[in-house]
Amino acid sequence: MGLSVVDPSLFSSLDPVVLQGSACAACAAHVFPAQGTCPMCAGIEVAPVPLPTAGVVWSWTTQRLAPKPPFRTDEFAPFSVGYIDLGPVIVEGWLLGKTDWMIGESVRLALAKAWTDDGETVFTYGFEVAE
Repeated sequence: MGLSVVDPSLFSSLDPVVLQGSACAACAAHVFPAQGTCPMCAGIEVAPVPLPTAGVVWSWTTQRLAPKPPFRTDEFAPFSVGYIDLGPVIVEGWLLGKTDWMIGESVRLALAKAWTDDGETVFTYGFEVAE
């Protein structure tokens, strides 16, 4: 059985983990998640592209209250969410492993446990401190 993820279309690869974005041939805009048209110029010549796997924290916040449905988790613990500057695009995602971050801190893409479904772990993406 393969790895279970919240949405396979978010990834261009799971081993190694790489996010799937799209790039516009007309204006060179990159977006995540991938889209069929360009949100910047309305161009239709867009192609899927793998996104960089390392970047820096652009902004962040820590959530200290449990999220309400439909969001899921097995056990609640405070968590951070941030905008990560990957170069061609800024991506929103979980910040893993701690709740105190610095703008400009180097991070790398990682798989993160989202929840357990019938005994199977379901993963999403997140960003951890780059060593």
